[in-house]
Amino acid sequence: MEEKHQSAGKAAKIVKIVVASIACLVLLLSLTVVMWWTIAGVKTWDEGVQLVVKLFTPRENDVYYKDSYTVKDDKAFKNKDKTVATVGTAALTNGQLQVYYWVNVYDNMDYAVYSGMDYTKPFNEQLCPDMEKGNWQQFFLEDALGTWHKYQAMALLAQQEGLELPEDLRKTLDNLRANMTETALSSGYSSLDALIQADMGGGCTFEDYQAYMETYCVGYAYFNDHYSKIEVTDQMLADYFAANEETLKKGGITKESGKYYDVRHILIEIAGGTKDENGKTVYSEEDWEACRVKAQKLLDEWLAGEHTEATFAELAQKHSADGGSKKEGGLYSRLTDKTNFVKPFKDWYLDEARVKGDYGLVKTDYGYHIMYFSSAQEQWSVECRDGILSDKAHEILSNAVEAFPLEVDYKKIMLGNVDLSK
Repeated sequence: MEEKHQSAGKAAKIVKIVVASIACLVLLLSLTVVMWWTIAGVKTWDEGVQLVVKLFTPRENDVYYKDSYTVKDDKAFKNKDKTVATVGTAALTNGQLQVYYWVNVYDNMDYAVYSGMDYTKPFNEQLCPDMEKGNWQQFFLEDALGTWHKYQAMALLAQQEGLELPEDLRKTLDNLRANMTETALSSGYSSLDALIQADMGGGCTFEDYQAYMETYCVGYAYFNDHYSKIEVTDQMLADYFAANEETLKKGGITKESGKYYDVRHILIEIAGGTKDENGKTVYSEEDWEACRVKAQKLLDEWLAGEHTEATFAELAQKHSADGGSKKEGGLYSRLTDKTNFVKPFKDWYLDEARVKGDYGLVKTDYGYHIMYFSSAQEQWSVECRDGILSDKAHEILSNAVEAFPLEVDYKKIMLGNVDLSK
């Protein structure tokens, strides 16, 4: 009996201690809540309750999960191999995501700055006008994940179809490390990874960049394979025009709009000359003849070879003095009868007798132009073809992402920083 009494007393004492501890904890929490409310400027109980609810309500698993995804380099390295997203059987790590993120930043920098973003300040501290409530970091991140989704989904479809990489893309991947190492060392970096981290942030290595390139190349090969097989028939063009006639008309396109002309040229610039009394350069007949001879020699060189449009483009890239078209192999596309070009040049391509493959020399105030006629097509037909191909391209991408949905764990995303102000 005495032992039971002692046990009961001991139990009662324990209960008192527990109750007292709970009371202290409740008091401590109350004091903590009061401190939070005071710091937050809360004046009423209802405001305080709303604050607590906001603080303890879990965020949705979307791009707004974190106000900032940037972490210090050591934390980025520690978490670089953690999976943050999946598409089918493929996984995306933090390190790989950084490549997509920073490539997306660089690709969209001009647009972002035009829209008011200051690239010298943290992206997460600047609201993005293209998002309902997000900042520029969330904008770039969402777009980066979308890019990975599209290319990874197409890469998985390529694997299913047994599609092999074209030789040029395979060589690009095979030589990637050697070429980038050479670039890194010649640019003053101690190693290839040093270059990668300077451009893509801490926690990112060449292996992450290589994974990005492989997915991109395989995905691109799949897209190009399917896109190149699209056939646009005359009936498809007619149907598209009928369905979009009003929209096309608003853009100035009707069946009476005329033609688009595609022309390539190689400008051999006139050289020499003397200044007249007004300071204007005047060229002699000898100067013009020397220019013509030079142009004719290059034309003869082309004619002696395969003389295809491709070989003409190669010559233009090497020899043309026209910086506006040189990189494009001398191509001027979608010229019209209203294009503001010098008259001799314009008269040549507007000649109704022109057919694909025509060539010749044209003299203008700039020198002699070696001309190549590529095509003449009705404007409405070209615009409708572009619309059809755009719809088909969108269909290829849509089918891929629908076949392999994207799943993201935003809580695990950690991005290394790159200081763009330097």
